[in-house]
Amino acid sequence: MPPPRRRTARRELDPCMRARICELHIEVHWGYKRIHRAHLEIPMTTIRNTIKKEQERINQRSKTRSGAPAKLTDEDKQKLIDLTIQNPHIKYEELRNAVDNKVTIRTIQNMFQQIHKRKWKQPLRYETYTPHEWQRILWSDECTVERGKGDQLIWTWHSLSEQLQEHDIREIRTGKSIKKMFWGAFKFDQRSPLVSLTSDGSSAGGGITVTVIRQLYMEQLPELLGDGDIFMQDNAPVHRAHIIRNLLQELGLNIMEWPPYSPDLYPIENIWAIMKTIIVNDHPELQNAPDNDQTLYSLIQAAKEAWESIEARVLRSLSNTMPNRVRAVIEADGWYTKY
Repeated sequence: MPPPRRRTARRELDPCMRARICELHIEVHWGYKRIHRAHLEIPMTTIRNTIKKEQERINQRSKTRSGAPAKLTDEDKQKLIDLTIQNPHIKYEELRNAVDNKVTIRTIQNMFQQIHKRKWKQPLRYETYTPHEWQRILWSDECTVERGKGDQLIWTWHSLSEQLQEHDIREIRTGKSIKKMFWGAFKFDQRSPLVSLTSDGSSAGGGITVTVIRQLYMEQLPELLGDGDIFMQDNAPVHRAHIIRNLLQELGLNIMEWPPYSPDLYPIENIWAIMKTIIVNDHPELQNAPDNDQTLYSLIQAAKEAWESIEARVLRSLSNTMPNRVRAVIEADGWYTKY
């Protein structure tokens, strides 16, 4: 008896590509084979099923699948990744406890396996990019700046018996504090303004919604991206919403697909770290300022000053590290690197 055929998981088409396939078939009267020749990366069976199920979908989006939703949210996954970075020797049981024991250890193992597989495969597509091609990519991201966070470790020369002397212990602020979310973007020789993000009030938790991001993109991206440039955003749920995808298509932007949960492949993360350090060093008065509107305003102004003060050579240097970053991830088989 022959072994059972293994089914290969394929990535689902996004609504924009589905609409394109249906348009070619219905409006332009292309057959399946001709559409496949124009989009060789899409299997013939996928093209056929996309056209057959066109009437069953709303706005070309898949129906809600049966079964229970995923137990690990994007926030849970990021929390687990952060814990492994902070403590490379952390045990699976500790990771499981960190997400309230909502999943099994095997589920956590599978999550990391899938992340490392995607992280290894996607950079392969860009392994041959030249430094000039990397210079055309606009890296964007959101970042939360919290008062007092971003200070660097201070090392001292002491024996073990002297390490807990009172004058050498530095207290840190705990509990909730003033913080603000920002959006920024940069490429080799250009940066965006640092934009302070404010909730539109429609989110129950006061978070940033797709409406806010859409308005932001409409205002900023046409000024930042030229012909041949590529836009890079992270894979946060707000960025994957069909409203955002439709806007990017309307703007005619080239979008780079990049693995999620990969700060070592995302040079703007280095920019955020530099910016936070500058805020702490240049504005020590914020550390013990009261939690009020004036302190929040001062924090916003300090962040914008720090963003603009980062030298252009730093932007160029980070852009030029991309070939080495991609090579390091490929050599590490998708595991973490020094970046």
